[in-house]
Amino acid sequence: MKPLFILLLVLAATISFGQITNGKAPGILVDTGKNPIRDTTLRVVHVDRNKPERQPAFIINGEYVMNQSFISGLDPKWIEKIEVLKGDTMINNVRYYGQIHIKTRSDYNYNPKAISLTELKNKYTEFKGKPVIFMIDGNIVNADYDNYLIDENDLLTIIIDKFQNAKEDTGWGLIKLLTKSEENIKKREQIMIRGTEVTMIQ
Repeated sequence: MKPLFILLLVLAATISFGQITNGKAPGILVDTGKNPIRDTTLRVVHVDRNKPERQPAFIINGEYVMNQSFISGLDPKWIEKIEVLKGDTMINNVRYYGQIHIKTRSDYNYNPKAISLTELKNKYTEFKGKPVIFMIDGNIVNADYDNYLIDENDLLTIIIDKFQNAKEDTGWGLIKLLTKSEENIKKREQIMIRGTEVTMIQ
């Protein structure tokens, strides 16, 4: 009687846990690839732009140059040496995460034409005294426009746009800056064919 009871117990356990029907078993999820489950639930992501990004300080030939946009127009063939120093550093009451020292060749004449974003806005646009958003090569600038300096010699295109919501009575200026990067120069020189006409993008 006892061996028969043990045999029935083993058989019941095999039936309960050993079978998988249609790729599924109780408590087990089997991915057969036939019906993938996609997460389509709505997600709301809040971006905190008030938290400043930790950026390194850029120094060219011993001279502090404010931000990375100053060196975007520097041709790599003129760079003799790059040295990275880790650790926080304070320059003009601003904390930077490390320093990047760039030494150029002796025959390279580096003469940046520094201009703040506020000065650029007043010089090239009619948005003086009005709220604007700056974008440099597609990236929104989240900084103090009075102290954010760029090299005016490195600018390729300034696109001035504005958007307004009449219902909410709000309006902003949008200033897009394109630097003299290889990608931007190539895009500007592209030829577009429209119908029977050939148009050079300027």
